[in-house]
Amino acid sequence: MPQPALKRAKTSEAVVEYVQRQIFDGRLRPGDRIDVELISATLGVSPTPVREALMLLERDGVISTRLHRAAYVEYFSARTLRADFHVLGLLSGVAAARVAKDRDPAVIAELQRILQDLRDTPADSHARRRELTFEILRVQHRAGATPRLRAQLRGFSGFLEAAARSSDRRSHDEIIQAQARVIEAIVAGHQRQASQWRLADTRAAGEEVIRDLVGRGVLPDDGTSDAAT
Repeated sequence: MPQPALKRAKTSEAVVEYVQRQIFDGRLRPGDRIDVELISATLGVSPTPVREALMLLERDGVISTRLHRAAYVEYFSARTLRADFHVLGLLSGVAAARVAKDRDPAVIAELQRILQDLRDTPADSHARRRELTFEILRVQHRAGATPRLRAQLRGFSGFLEAAARSSDRRSHDEIIQAQARVIEAIVAGHQRQASQWRLADTRAAGEEVIRDLVGRGVLPDDGTSDAAT
């Protein structure tokens, strides 16, 4: 089925989203070569933003550049995705712990406001729920991460965040409970607990991504599980 041309600004970020979607849908698989000219023609953009997008994707470990600067989809599996989500959860947990240590009233008020908005969101408003969930993360990372940690989080979260947005099928109540646990620990000043709950939430999102990709045949079911890591 032909892909529609981009309807918004022709940026490298938009091309990144397109390539990620191709991977999530199984149209691009590990080892496949990225055709710059084909993407350029499909999306109606010049090759320049496509090459810029490939640089961003290589930074995130999604692709690798080999002979003659050709780009290929990097290897990934249920096991590697699980490990990546675990590391992302550890990094995000450090930021959550710092927020719990500081207990800045303005940050806490903002987090509680977003959490209340999340609770007030209808269960069938999936897009709004995702938006609020990631807004909680953005506030937490902005307030609790050092510049270097924020850079690490950006590098780790790009592909994984996009995957979670696409594949996290946890229930409305499960998602609210996961975010509430982190915020309640922050409010109480419990640094270790805030970190642990953030890690647990990130790993749970990762399991949903893996389950979705296996179910759609994008990844093979290799028999690994969270308990095995």
